[in-house]
Amino acid sequence: MLEDYPKKITLQDGAVLSLRPMSKDDQYPLYRFFVSLPEADRKYLRNDVTDRKLLEKWVRNLNYDKVLPILVETDDRIVANATLNRQTFGWGRHVGEVRITIDADFQRRGLGSLLLDEITNLAAKAQLKKLVARIVTTRPEVIKAFEKAGFSQLTVLKNYVKDVYQQSYADIAILVKDLA
Repeated sequence: MLEDYPKKITLQDGAVLSLRPMSKDDQYPLYRFFVSLPEADRKYLRNDVTDRKLLEKWVRNLNYDKVLPILVETDDRIVANATLNRQTFGWGRHVGEVRITIDADFQRRGLGSLLLDEITNLAAKAQLKKLVARIVTTRPEVIKAFEKAGFSQLTVLKNYVKDVYQQSYADIAILVKDLA
């Protein structure tokens, strides 16, 4: 499934980026990527991605069958991270969860759509039947991008998530895409 990597993609504006799976050598470049994000972009990520110990754990415990992180690079720096998260047992083993984080300089340039296509293709190759995304409703442009990629909003959970700084609650939209 990963034999196609690394690979090049071209954005709408002609910028050429490289995609590849995360490796054990990515702890520090990944940290630099996450700390460069505006606080508003990090606020509702599931984890405090500025925690070096957490990133160390991620790269040390890489298991592509559970979490497949695809990194996007240009000029030897990470500019986006897309993951396909899945259960390997139980009633949810046919479902993958999509998470995408993009550097502010690369947002609204078509990268998110390309990454959604990439993760969808990887999920189909892994024989998953559904993809799910959980998106904070304060990011309507992200919800629209997922809907454009074939995801349907199922529900909104009110005051469901609390930001990583423990200051405020937010609603979260649950979006699902059926895979052929």
